[in-house]
Amino acid sequence: LEEKADWLMEHIRMQEGIAEDEARGWFNGYYDDHKNPVEGCKDGKVRMMLTSQVFAIMSGTATPDQIRKICRSADKYLYDEKAGGYRLNTDFGEEKMDLGRMFGFAYGEKENGAVFSHMAVMFANALYKRGFVKEGHRALDALYRQSVHFETSRIYPGIPEYFNSRGKGMYHYLTGAASWYMLTVITEMFGAKGCAGNLMLEPKLERQQFDLDGRAELFFSFAGQSLHLVYENKEHKEYGAYRPGTIRIDGELWDYSGGEKETRSVCIDRERLKQLDFDVMHEILVELV
Repeated sequence: LEEKADWLMEHIRMQEGIAEDEARGWFNGYYDDHKNPVEGCKDGKVRMMLTSQVFAIMSGTATPDQIRKICRSADKYLYDEKAGGYRLNTDFGEEKMDLGRMFGFAYGEKENGAVFSHMAVMFANALYKRGFVKEGHRALDALYRQSVHFETSRIYPGIPEYFNSRGKGMYHYLTGAASWYMLTVITEMFGAKGCAGNLMLEPKLERQQFDLDGRAELFFSFAGQSLHLVYENKEHKEYGAYRPGTIRIDGELWDYSGGEKETRSVCIDRERLKQLDFDVMHEILVELV
């Protein structure tokens, strides 16, 4: 199965890669009912769909160089700050019904070129997973700023299914996008996730996300415990320049010998967490050095 997966990914890299120039490129992810590839450059018109790029990145199919080209292409052809971030596709300029219902909508509505929250969040998640932190944060931040800008979005706090071309939030509230957003913030941005049952901490926070004191905080649950995670970035280092240093739980210095002290992640043993008192909020203070 692994050999088959490797063959498929390499085949997709070679067969479905679209190179606009040395700086930009993306993947074709669809064929229409007439067996024609959907994405690419046709008659000087760019056809690009966000979904194809998300799964190419998330699956590990796209190489780091291809991811960089995808991001440049997405920024040029799909990103629309006034609409809330990355659109689902470029304007094909036709009712292409041999592909599906999406082209039954006017461009900028629903699946045809709207900023579709669920796929935009998955784009961010995939980028974070592959180490493209700045790019992933850009996608999440655009959705957040659009959602809270009531004068444009006209929605209560939360995340809608999509933003139309006017930037208005439609079909509020979409649980799929909300849960993926929270998942990405907790497990990728703050890097608090399970690893073989233990708690792994691998922060992927940009310098601008820390407060003036160099702190970033998260409340979450793990192993039945209520936890308050605090990262201290006293030297205001940028992501990539810091790593976890000392760890204190409720003020007590903890040795995390189960983790790699010279890497960007540390591991806290699950059994040690379960020994803490329950029904109490415990603070995990991580100094970034």
